[in-house]
Formats: sequence, structure tokens, C-alpha cells
Amino acid sequence: MDVRPSRLRAGEWIAALGTLLLIVSTFALTWFEPQHATGSAAASLNGWDGLTHVRWLVLLTIIVALALVWLQVSRRAPALPVTFSLFVMLLGGVTVLALLFRVIVDPPGGMSVSAGGYVGLVAAVAITYGGYKSIRTEGITEYDAPAQIETVALGSWDRS
Repeated sequence: MDVRPSRLRAGEWIAALGTLLLIVSTFALTWFEPQHATGSAAASLNGWDGLTHVRWLVLLTIIVALALVWLQVSRRAPALPVTFSLFVMLLGGVTVLALLFRVIVDPPGGMSVSAGGYVGLVAAVAITYGGYKSIRTEGITEYDAPAQIETVALGSWDRS
């Protein structure tokens, strides 16, 4: 298998960085905190615990975005990477809408949104933009381009 990181274009780099940021924010950062310090044992929630149904969409978006980066690095032909660019753009867009609703419009009851929620939202926007940019960027690396085809000028061959 011919793995070349030089095959990554700007769109794939943006999607990869957005994916890493989404992974870190989902599992390591606090998304939701209790609004008031009451006698209840309400605890802060990270993205995985706070996004009960949306977490599966976030996980699928992460997996597909990582697959896009892997396919772009490991393939000469653009068919699979372009298909996954479209998947990343669409899934990223749906994830942005779902996170907008969950983070901005309807956080879990009795909770306020913490920095991790906004970081996750920005990461999902970056993934969506990376997928879009990947689709819009044409071309392959010079190394993967087909070799020059030898041509013969018309009328240069002998008819005898």
C-alpha cells in the first residue's frame, strides 16, 4: 500500500483537524454544567454523556471524516476520496444542525452550556467546511499523475 501524506489537500487537512478537535472536545471537555449549586448531585457532562442521541451522529461523522483522510492518503485514484468528501460534507452539516439545536437551543434540563459545547460546534463546522473544500479542489499530486503518453505525428510513418 502506497501511503503518502503529500496527497492531502487543504480540505482534508481542515477535516482532519476538525475531527481531532471534535474527538478531544467530545471526550475530554465539559459540555454541560449544572446551572445552580443545589443539594442535588448534578455533575458536569462531557459531550459523550451529554449528547444522548446525537452522540451516535457525532461518532459516525468522526469515523467518516477519518475514513476520508485515510482514503486520500492511501489511494491514487480520486473516486473513493471524492465520495467520502461528499459524505463528510453532508454528515458534517447534519451534525452542525443537531449540535446547534442541542447546544444553543435546547441544552439538557437544568444545565448550562460550557466551553466544550462551543468547541464541538466549531469542530463540526470545520469538518463540514473541510468536506466541502475537498470536493471543490480538483487534481491529484504530480507523483500520482499518469506518465506522459508518447505521441506520433500524423504523416510521419513510411507507407512503403
